[in-house]
Amino acid sequence: MIKWVCAFFILLLGVNSKAQLDHDGLIIHRTASTFGVVDFWVSRVDSFLVTNSTNSTIYILKQMVPRDFEFRAPSLGIAPGATSVLEVIYDPRDLGKFKERLKLYHSASKRPFYLNFQGTVKSYDSFAKMACPSFSSPSYQKQNFNMVVNVIDSLTKEPINKALVELSKGENFQQFFTDKDGSLSRKSHLGLFFIYTEAVGYNSKKVEHYFNQQRREITITLVKKEIIIPPAELIVIEEKKLIVEDPPEILTVEELVPTKQEVVQFKEENIDFPLMKFSENNIVFLIDVSSSMRGEDRLALLKKSMIQLIYMLRSVDKVTIITYSDEAQVVLSSTSAKKNEDIISVITGLKASGSTYGGKAIRKAYKVLKQEFLIGGNNQVILATDGGFNGLGQSERQLNGLVRRKADQGLFFSTLAFGKNKRGKELIEKLSVSGRGNYLYITSEASAKKVLSEMIMLQSAR
Repeated sequence: MIKWVCAFFILLLGVNSKAQLDHDGLIIHRTASTFGVVDFWVSRVDSFLVTNSTNSTIYILKQMVPRDFEFRAPSLGIAPGATSVLEVIYDPRDLGKFKERLKLYHSASKRPFYLNFQGTVKSYDSFAKMACPSFSSPSYQKQNFNMVVNVIDSLTKEPINKALVELSKGENFQQFFTDKDGSLSRKSHLGLFFIYTEAVGYNSKKVEHYFNQQRREITITLVKKEIIIPPAELIVIEEKKLIVEDPPEILTVEELVPTKQEVVQFKEENIDFPLMKFSENNIVFLIDVSSSMRGEDRLALLKKSMIQLIYMLRSVDKVTIITYSDEAQVVLSSTSAKKNEDIISVITGLKASGSTYGGKAIRKAYKVLKQEFLIGGNNQVILATDGGFNGLGQSERQLNGLVRRKADQGLFFSTLAFGKNKRGKELIEKLSVSGRGNYLYITSEASAKKVLSEMIMLQSAR
């Protein structure tokens, strides 16, 4: 079944999250794949979702595809209202930059549509030809081997027993513990892994390593934490000074009589969140709805925390909701919190599926936030995710730089973490620091109903 991703997600693929393209009744959910700069290139099956919005079956027409491409479409066509997958294998033959278009036709249109591919190949994996899929020989065998991760003390070089090792590729991660010899061994395929390691009494460490038959082992050294001995407590006796306050101002009779404007009473929508003490809020929720967010400890908790917040906000506060998985999509444009039923309806309807391409989605969230910018208000992107991102890799530093520059413009960035992905939480916590926002790890229903509202109050305090 060709839904394999070559070498178990060998490449961390970045995706241009463009708006859906309606091509004469065939809705193309994504039209471009951006691979970035790739070491150890191995081709992969890339999937493009398409939906038939017409009343007739649409067929993707047979055609000659350019060299370096393989293409497959549903042979029985795409039924009315159905969503299907177009599968493409792209295998560039030359090193360096590439920018290619695959030209396609379908039965409901005389005009072609295009799928775009771009990136840079720095090197090829020596085992790539054996490992990569082909539609002409779909029963290819993946290259299996034993990968080994050793964890040792940086000074003594002694193995560290029961060190946590988290292996992740994009949004997929697994956690293991080393044995008494400080080693972890498991079956693997070719691939670039992000390895997060921690042990009691040591500083955690994050490394990247590309595993194949010739690079199947890595040794990670952990540095012991410094033991800080607090100094003896000093008893400080403060010298209290007598402060003589100015005598109270004596008001005249005229000044004691309120004006007509002062007599009019204003009813606060939320007496615990008054406009006098808290600025207006422009909040863009950027919500990960990929398949990794399924579960009671992730998307379900997020919904509860957001609903609690919506009830707290005032009519002057604006909320936008953008979801992302295979693409970023505005599911609720900027809306006054006064319309809480409309907002909550969108929140309760959120469902998790697809892959996580968060880097492009963050850029889209900033664009929307800037369009609704409130002068003197709290302008905030709040990313909610379990921390699993595809398409980052070398661009993590660039993403942190983007978030830092936006914070300098008054566009702040906070993060809500869910699940158990340690490396993912470390990444989004760094983003919240760069974005001069807050980082919250939500683990229970009690915290879901409390901490997000408290965070917004803290950020919008005058």
